[in-house]
Amino acid sequence: MSYLKEKEELIYWAHLLNQKNFVSARSGNISYKVDKDKLLITTHDCYLGYLKQEDILLIDLKGNILEGKGEISSEKKLHLDIQNKFKEINVVLHAHPPYTIGFFHYFKNLEIHSFEAKFYLSSLKVIPQDTPTVIDTSSILEALETSNIVVLKDHGVVSIGEDFKSSFSLIELLEQQ
Repeated sequence: MSYLKEKEELIYWAHLLNQKNFVSARSGNISYKVDKDKLLITTHDCYLGYLKQEDILLIDLKGNILEGKGEISSEKKLHLDIQNKFKEINVVLHAHPPYTIGFFHYFKNLEIHSFEAKFYLSSLKVIPQDTPTVIDTSSILEALETSNIVVLKDHGVVSIGEDFKSSFSLIELLEQQ
């Protein structure tokens, strides 16, 4: 099994997403670029709070499984489209933070008062989401050109970054706001 250190890092952040209640049960998924053309990605229907190494697959940027057993996350297209478009990012987190989901169910915009939050969230976009799995990624990809986090209305968030800390911190900051 390869990329053991990277899998442990992915597991750490998956558990933290669960501990902070940004994912629950079998919701949420993660991809992590470990080479210019290889990703680690969580399997379909895994539980991020109890993620194990065998719940992580090594795939190429076309979605072919290179190592591991199981089915790729149901959000495979979302992760692959993002990872293929934004070469400088390494981490894609798709989470379901409850306050963010609830807030944007009722409101279209978030009035931000914190200076730090204004800096990181000022370009935040809310994308309509009508299906349980993202089918059309075009509006998400467009929104991620100006912000490293996007809200999927009534669904969750997608956050991208060069590393786990930068991607995770955007979810945490948005949920706090």
